[in-house]
Amino acid sequence: MNVTMPVVRTRYVIVHYHIFKNGGSTIEYILGRAFPGRFATVHGSDPDATLDAADLVEFVGQHPGIAAVSSHHLRYPKPLSRRTVFFDCCFLRDPLARLYSTYHHFRRSDADSLCARWARSYSPREFAMRLIDEAPHQVSEVQVTQLANAGAFTRPADEQDLERATAVIRDMAVPGLVEMFEESLVVAEYYLRPAFPALRLEYVPQNVGQGTPRAPAESGEYWGGVWGKELYERLVRMNEMDRELVRRAKREILRRLERVPRAADKLAGLRSRCARLALTCEPARVPLAVVPAVEEQARVRRSAAGD
Repeated sequence: MNVTMPVVRTRYVIVHYHIFKNGGSTIEYILGRAFPGRFATVHGSDPDATLDAADLVEFVGQHPGIAAVSSHHLRYPKPLSRRTVFFDCCFLRDPLARLYSTYHHFRRSDADSLCARWARSYSPREFAMRLIDEAPHQVSEVQVTQLANAGAFTRPADEQDLERATAVIRDMAVPGLVEMFEESLVVAEYYLRPAFPALRLEYVPQNVGQGTPRAPAESGEYWGGVWGKELYERLVRMNEMDRELVRRAKREILRRLERVPRAADKLAGLRSRCARLALTCEPARVPLAVVPAVEEQARVRRSAAGD
């Protein structure tokens, strides 16, 4: 007996879990160029909304042409699906550099949010102290909490949270670091090529604040000058897990990069393509507009399930 089963072809989708101020606008630019008309940003209707794996599977099922998704609101764990392989991507950043970038983002923002008002009123040091006093979830172990606990801040992160976040990084299709942005993209191009043979990830940096200092990661002398010695030491203590997670992500990216043939040539090639692209001043393609009804559909589904 020789039987041919009528099965649906496996679908491949890149999913970018966008952590605020971790290069996400540039990643969205890259995906918009790589998948014109097939890239979507997906968010809930509320600024504090969260979307989970079931929401993502539902959205992808409703939009069969989509090949890449990015979302601020999407949380791990990534979905498992019989017919779709999800290639997850998440970029991390030195937590003190991320905090400083957050300050400058809100300082130049005209938003009426509490953080924006604080940033426009305070120095970087005063801003950080206000967050510590009134919004610890914004300043302590943000990235570990995002990966290990679906972004839910209920207590200080601990070693178990770090290990769960580390497991997510090691299992991730595209782990990335802002401080190793191009190396991360070289690794991504190589390991995504079997699923996406024509994938090219050159880019022009997006949403880069004019005048915002490019601080060296983990430079105690630099950050001591920014925050003051006492506050700097406190911020380091509050972000021990995040800093260790960044170090582990760096080791994982380097481990993969070492296995990429002619990695140095590929890195030089990517930089050359980026330089040529910058000369063209090519605008980013606008992502497919997605209605915020995704979250409403999720609420309806959860209500029906009795959650």
